[in-house]
Amino acid sequence: MSEGEDASATRESIERTYRERGRGFLAWARRHARDAATAEDILHDAFLRALANVDALSRVEDLGAWIFTAMRNRLVDLWRREGARQRAGAIELPEEVVEAVAAEAGLDPEDQLVRSEMLAGLEVAIEALPAPQREIIRAQALGEAGFKELAQATGVSIDTLMARKRYAMRKLAAALEYWMDD
Repeated sequence: MSEGEDASATRESIERTYRERGRGFLAWARRHARDAATAEDILHDAFLRALANVDALSRVEDLGAWIFTAMRNRLVDLWRREGARQRAGAIELPEEVVEAVAAEAGLDPEDQLVRSEMLAGLEVAIEALPAPQREIIRAQALGEAGFKELAQATGVSIDTLMARKRYAMRKLAAALEYWMDD
Protein backbone atom coordinates (compact mmCIF):
# COMPACT_ATOMS: atom_id res chain seq x y z
CA MET A 1 0.00 0.00 0.00
CA SER A 2 1.36 3.47 -0.88
CA GLU A 3 1.61 6.28 1.65
CA GLY A 4 -1.36 8.06 0.06
CA GLU A 5 -3.53 4.95 0.24
CA ASP A 6 -2.36 4.30 3.80
CA ALA A 7 -3.29 7.86 4.87
CA SER A 8 -6.65 7.57 3.13
CA ALA A 9 -7.39 4.28 4.90
CA THR A 10 -6.41 5.81 8.24
CA ARG A 11 -8.69 8.83 7.65
CA GLU A 12 -11.56 6.46 6.89
CA SER A 13 -10.78 4.52 10.06
CA ILE A 14 -10.85 7.76 12.10
CA GLU A 15 -14.19 8.74 10.55
CA ARG A 16 -15.61 5.28 11.19
CA THR A 17 -14.42 5.39 14.81
CA TYR A 18 -16.10 8.77 15.23
CA ARG A 19 -19.40 7.50 13.82
CA GLU A 20 -19.35 4.23 15.76
CA ARG A 21 -17.83 5.26 19.08
CA GLY A 22 -18.23 9.04 19.23
CA ARG A 23 -21.33 8.92 21.43
CA GLY A 24 -19.63 6.64 23.93
CA PHE A 25 -16.55 8.85 24.03
CA LEU A 26 -18.77 11.89 24.52
CA ALA A 27 -20.68 10.20 27.35
CA TRP A 28 -17.40 9.44 29.10
CA ALA A 29 -16.20 13.03 28.61
CA ARG A 30 -19.47 14.43 29.99
CA ARG A 31 -19.08 12.37 33.15
CA HIS A 32 -15.61 13.78 33.73
CA ALA A 33 -15.64 17.32 32.31
CA ARG A 34 -17.06 20.28 34.18
CA ASP A 35 -19.74 20.92 31.53
CA ALA A 36 -21.15 19.59 28.27
CA ALA A 37 -19.37 22.18 26.10
CA THR A 38 -15.99 21.21 27.55
CA ALA A 39 -16.79 17.54 26.98
CA GLU A 40 -17.60 18.20 23.33
CA ASP A 41 -14.42 20.25 22.95
CA ILE A 42 -12.38 17.38 24.39
CA LEU A 43 -13.97 14.90 21.99
CA HIS A 44 -13.52 17.08 18.93
CA ASP A 45 -9.97 17.98 19.91
CA ALA A 46 -9.04 14.29 20.10
CA PHE A 47 -10.44 13.55 16.66
CA LEU A 48 -8.86 16.66 15.17
CA ARG A 49 -5.51 15.55 16.59
CA ALA A 50 -6.06 12.14 15.04
CA LEU A 51 -6.75 13.69 11.65
CA ALA A 52 -3.70 15.93 12.00
CA ASN A 53 -1.53 12.88 12.72
CA VAL A 54 -2.85 10.54 10.04
CA ASP A 55 0.63 9.44 8.97
CA ALA A 56 1.68 8.45 12.49
CA LEU A 57 -1.66 6.77 13.24
CA SER A 58 -1.36 4.39 10.31
CA ARG A 59 0.83 2.27 12.59
CA VAL A 60 -1.58 2.38 15.56
CA GLU A 61 -3.38 -0.92 16.08
CA ASP A 62 -6.20 0.32 18.36
CA LEU A 63 -7.38 3.71 17.15
CA GLY A 64 -10.15 3.84 19.77
CA ALA A 65 -7.60 3.46 22.55
CA TRP A 66 -5.49 6.23 21.00
CA ILE A 67 -8.55 8.55 20.83
CA PHE A 68 -9.50 7.72 24.42
CA THR A 69 -5.94 8.42 25.60
CA ALA A 70 -5.91 11.76 23.74
CA MET A 71 -9.21 12.69 25.41
CA ARG A 72 -8.02 11.63 28.85
CA ASN A 73 -4.76 13.58 28.44
CA ARG A 74 -6.66 16.70 27.37
CA LEU A 75 -8.98 16.39 30.36
CA VAL A 76 -6.03 16.01 32.74
CA ASP A 77 -4.43 19.11 31.19
CA LEU A 78 -7.64 21.05 31.82
CA TRP A 79 -7.82 19.85 35.43
CA ARG A 80 -4.19 20.81 36.03
CA ARG A 81 -4.66 24.25 34.48
CA GLU A 82 -7.79 24.84 36.53
CA GLY A 83 -6.02 23.71 39.71
CA ALA A 84 -3.05 25.95 38.98
CA ARG A 85 -5.36 28.90 38.37
CA GLN A 86 -7.13 28.29 41.68
CA ARG A 87 -3.83 27.99 43.56
CA ALA A 88 -2.66 31.23 41.95
CA GLY A 89 -5.81 32.99 43.17
CA ALA A 90 -7.54 33.28 39.81
CA ILE A 91 -11.07 34.48 40.08
CA GLU A 92 -14.27 34.11 38.10
CA LEU A 93 -15.56 37.54 37.17
CA PRO A 94 -19.24 38.33 36.85
CA GLU A 95 -20.48 39.28 33.39
CA GLU A 96 -21.24 42.84 34.49
CA VAL A 97 -17.62 43.46 35.50
CA VAL A 98 -16.30 42.21 32.18
CA GLU A 99 -18.78 44.41 30.33
CA ALA A 100 -17.89 47.48 32.42
CA VAL A 101 -14.17 47.07 31.76
CA ALA A 102 -14.86 46.36 28.08
CA ALA A 103 -16.87 49.57 27.80
CA GLU A 104 -14.07 51.50 29.53
CA ALA A 105 -11.58 50.04 27.04
CA GLY A 106 -13.87 50.79 24.09
CA LEU A 107 -14.42 47.13 23.18
CA ASP A 108 -17.63 45.52 21.95
CA PRO A 109 -18.66 43.29 24.86
CA GLU A 110 -21.12 41.38 22.65
CA ASP A 111 -18.39 39.69 20.66
CA GLN A 112 -18.14 36.27 22.35
CA LEU A 113 -14.66 35.44 21.11
CA VAL A 114 -13.25 38.75 22.21
CA ARG A 115 -15.06 38.38 25.51
CA SER A 116 -13.52 35.03 26.39
CA GLU A 117 -10.04 36.15 25.38
CA MET A 118 -10.56 39.44 27.15
CA LEU A 119 -11.58 37.61 30.33
CA ALA A 120 -8.31 35.70 30.37
CA GLY A 121 -6.37 38.93 29.82
CA LEU A 122 -8.43 40.69 32.47
CA GLU A 123 -7.68 38.03 35.07
CA VAL A 124 -3.96 38.49 34.44
CA ALA A 125 -4.33 42.28 34.60
CA ILE A 126 -6.21 42.11 37.91
CA GLU A 127 -3.46 39.99 39.43
CA ALA A 128 -0.92 42.62 38.31
CA LEU A 129 -2.71 45.48 40.10
CA PRO A 130 -1.27 46.84 43.35
CA ALA A 131 -2.81 45.01 46.30
CA PRO A 132 -5.12 47.87 47.48
CA GLN A 133 -6.55 48.31 43.98
CA ARG A 134 -6.87 44.56 43.42
CA GLU A 135 -8.71 44.22 46.74
CA ILE A 136 -11.27 46.91 45.89
CA ILE A 137 -11.94 45.36 42.46
CA ARG A 138 -12.39 41.93 44.01
CA ALA A 139 -14.53 43.22 46.86
CA GLN A 140 -16.81 45.20 44.58
CA ALA A 141 -16.93 42.75 41.70
CA LEU A 142 -17.07 39.49 43.60
CA GLY A 143 -18.25 40.38 47.07
CA GLU A 144 -20.72 42.94 45.82
CA ALA A 145 -19.73 45.13 48.75
CA GLY A 146 -20.54 48.82 48.70
CA PHE A 147 -18.04 51.56 49.46
CA LYS A 148 -19.67 52.23 52.84
CA GLU A 149 -19.27 48.61 53.98
CA LEU A 150 -15.71 48.48 52.70
CA ALA A 151 -14.82 51.74 54.44
CA GLN A 152 -16.19 50.41 57.73
CA ALA A 153 -14.42 47.07 57.34
CA THR A 154 -11.04 48.48 56.31
CA GLY A 155 -10.94 51.86 58.04
CA VAL A 156 -10.11 53.50 54.70
CA SER A 157 -12.17 56.51 53.64
CA ILE A 158 -14.82 56.15 50.95
CA ASP A 159 -13.04 58.76 48.82
CA THR A 160 -9.81 56.76 48.93
CA LEU A 161 -11.64 53.55 48.04
CA MET A 162 -13.38 55.27 45.13
CA ALA A 163 -10.05 56.65 43.90
CA ARG A 164 -8.46 53.18 44.13
CA LYS A 165 -11.29 51.71 42.10
CA ARG A 166 -11.03 54.49 39.51
CA TYR A 167 -7.25 53.96 39.19
CA ALA A 168 -7.73 50.20 38.96
CA MET A 169 -10.38 50.51 36.24
CA ARG A 170 -8.09 52.80 34.23
CA LYS A 171 -5.20 50.35 34.57
CA LEU A 172 -7.39 47.43 33.58
CA ALA A 173 -8.73 49.34 30.58
CA ALA A 174 -5.17 50.27 29.55
CA ALA A 175 -4.05 46.65 29.93
CA LEU A 176 -6.90 45.49 27.71
CA GLU A 177 -6.16 48.17 25.12
CA TYR A 178 -2.53 46.98 25.09
CA TRP A 179 -3.78 43.39 24.85
CA MET A 180 -5.99 44.30 21.88
CA ASP A 181 -3.04 45.94 20.08
CA ASP A 182 -0.96 42.76 20.39
